[in-house]
Amino acid sequence: MQDKRTTSAREVVQECFWGDYTLSAQDLLAKLDSEDPAFQRFLFSKIVENSRHPSRHLRTLYLPEQLHALLKEHMPRARDQKRIRLIAANLTQNYALAPEYQWRE
Repeated sequence: MQDKRTTSAREVVQECFWGDYTLSAQDLLAKLDSEDPAFQRFLFSKIVENSRHPSRHLRTLYLPEQLHALLKEHMPRARDQKRIRLIAANLTQNYALAPEYQWRE
């Protein structure tokens, strides 16, 4: 049985890279584990922009402190502000970041 991290990496490669790169799930994990900041930012942006389940994959692949730093860096320059705010709200439980998704009375 595969672990969640490998499963998530496989789904990310399939959903987010569209065959543009020759990257396997194992390559992705090895590069991520090398703690290369440029690759961490690159992968984070690919997941945010293209994944069907970005919050799940980000939680699985990154440590919480890495996520907070990447969100802080990525949020101001994200193309789809609504999407990144929703992802940030899911990851941080700060639902005020995405008020348009809250139930109204």
